[in-house]
Amino acid sequence: MSDESTAAGSPGECHRRGCDDPAQFVVLERYQEETGKGAVEAEAALCPTHTDEESPANLDGAYDDYVFRVEPISGE
Repeated sequence: MSDESTAAGSPGECHRRGCDDPAQFVVLERYQEETGKGAVEAEAALCPTHTDEESPANLDGAYDDYVFRVEPISGE
C-alpha cells in the first residue's frame, strides 16, 4: 500500500501501476513503525480487482491500535 488518499470523494484511477480502472475502494493499514517510535498509516485507492488482492502486510507491527480496513469510495 502507499500513502495516497481520495479524501475529496473523487475516486480517480486505481493506485496500482499500469491500472487505469477507476478506484472504488480505499485500503488502510495502520501499524507501528519498525523503530517503535510511532504509527504509520498506509492508504491506497484501488479498483475492485486490486482491492481483492490486498491483505495485511505489516502484522509484525501490529499493536493495540492496529488497523486493516477496506472501505468503499462514496460515489457522491
